[in-house]
Amino acid sequence: MADGNLEQLIIDVKESLEREIRDGFTEMKTRFDTQAVRLERHGAMWQTGRRWSGRIDEWAERIDALETKDREIAGLRKRLSDLENRLR
Repeated sequence: MADGNLEQLIIDVKESLEREIRDGFTEMKTRFDTQAVRLERHGAMWQTGRRWSGRIDEWAERIDALETKDREIAGLRKRLSDLENRLR
């Protein structure tokens, strides 16, 4: 093989490797971008779920407090009714 052919072969191999590396990094960047979008979507869903769950907890606590007050009022009405019945 002549020196010119060997030199051209080395240059062609170098350029081919550069293309392969560049294309490989492009594919890897695309995959990372896709993964980043997916993780952002999961993060948004998690945040939404966390907020919703927090609101449900607050609502349940308010309902529990109302039920406690309703029981107290019912107890007071019964006591009042019993007192009124004794006075008759």
